Amino acid sequence: MRLSTRFVVCLAAIVPLLVLLAGVLVLGLVSADLRAERDRRLEARLSALTPMAKAYVWTYRLRQGTRPDFLAQRLTGAALGADNPGGVVVDVPGAEVLVIGDTPRGRPAPTVDGPGGYTEGERRWRYVAADLGPAGNLARIWVFEPEQRLERQIALLRRRLGAVTLIAAAAGVGAGLVLGRFAVHPLVVLRRQARELGRSAPGTVRLGTASRVTEIDELAALLNESLARRDEAVSRTGEALEIARAFAATVAHELRTPLTSMGTNLGLLRHPGLGPDDQAEIIADLEGEHLRLQRLITLLRGLARGELVDTTTFTDLDLADIVADAVENARRRHPQATITLAEAGMARVRGWEEGLRVIVDNLLDNAAIHGADEAGRVEVTLTLTAERAESAGGVVLSVRDRGRGIPVTEREKIFDRFHRGAASPGSGLGLTLVRQQARLHGGEVEVTDPEDGPGTLFVVRLPEAGGERQPAHESASRSADRGAWLAVFRR
Repeated sequence: MRLSTRFVVCLAAIVPLLVLLAGVLVLGLVSADLRAERDRRLEARLSALTPMAKAYVWTYRLRQGTRPDFLAQRLTGAALGADNPGGVVVDVPGAEVLVIGDTPRGRPAPTVDGPGGYTEGERRWRYVAADLGPAGNLARIWVFEPEQRLERQIALLRRRLGAVTLIAAAAGVGAGLVLGRFAVHPLVVLRRQARELGRSAPGTVRLGTASRVTEIDELAALLNESLARRDEAVSRTGEALEIARAFAATVAHELRTPLTSMGTNLGLLRHPGLGPDDQAEIIADLEGEHLRLQRLITLLRGLARGELVDTTTFTDLDLADIVADAVENARRRHPQATITLAEAGMARVRGWEEGLRVIVDNLLDNAAIHGADEAGRVEVTLTLTAERAESAGGVVLSVRDRGRGIPVTEREKIFDRFHRGAASPGSGLGLTLVRQQARLHGGEVEVTDPEDGPGTLFVVRLPEAGGERQPAHESASRSADRGAWLAVFRR
């Protein structure tokens, strides 16, 4: 059943019921008022007729049984006014009863003055009575009014109430049709808009929130939010699938070279004329290719984890502790390099500890491998400082080497996935991970020339914990990054 139909049915049922209940209440109140007014009228007539009735009884007795007709006529005229239905009975002991108007044949009990009711056959009467002399002389007057008059008035009220109820029922149906359509019109519009959602492209149509009906506007706003989340999820899923396909194809290409080399070397090891020196050289090549595969898989795993990490789980960390530990490990990995921690004050950031460690480790590895000067010496200097700004503070991590530097035209390409120099032994993923994690933490990385000599300076800026900048996991930034990576994969 439609909502508008339910509204009509409810209104058509409730309005007549309310009118009926109100009519029954009014009928009861009016009936009680009419009966009370009838009793007051009877008592007023009794009060007006009693003096003349007493004069009639006194004169009758004074004349010793002779009826005073002139008083009887006056009493009859006063009792039979236009507005005086019913009749009057004057009973004098030992004399003919004076009956005026419409009265019952019998009499109520002489001890009851009323107002009271009296039934004779099928007729019912309302009466009041009073004595016309001292107690014990038994002269008495009754004023009667038939109940039928009041019953007719009450019956007329009932008929009018029934007519009004029927009219109210019809009006309720009509009003229900009009008001029902008016009331549910915003829902009809909302349904029409919702139907259009399935026929349009995602994100192009939204539900209106200007119906001026609070509940419907709030519902539309909630549905719009759900649709926005759905569209974003669909967009991210599509991007993720596209990236996954491109990523799988690129990884397969990158893994094919070391695997092909390893297969060739394994085939050479089976050659019967292979000497010990050649065999040792081939085994060394196999070990190197094996290590290269391990490094590549490790970096790919880190790259995938960076895509999947949930930024809502970030915690406040002291980057100085992470930097100090990373420097110690880098010195053990690269004993040929001189790695110096020039400055590392307290620098609190909000982030993922493993991701921040990826930034520091890969910058140190990159500088230790590519930062040799013309004499072959490797000197790496790391600096960690906290900046203060009016809007928000920031943390700056700088890694500087004294190598040959990076040309300006190559500084953006080095962050592309699998981009390697001609003589680079790496996988081409280290700096990609650095940029990924920097952006994930709401920061950025840039490459510049040092101010005090040759070499390369990598600068990573991250927002300080509690700052106003938000992590760069917003959909726009993530979409831009994915678009850039897809462009790299498609080259």
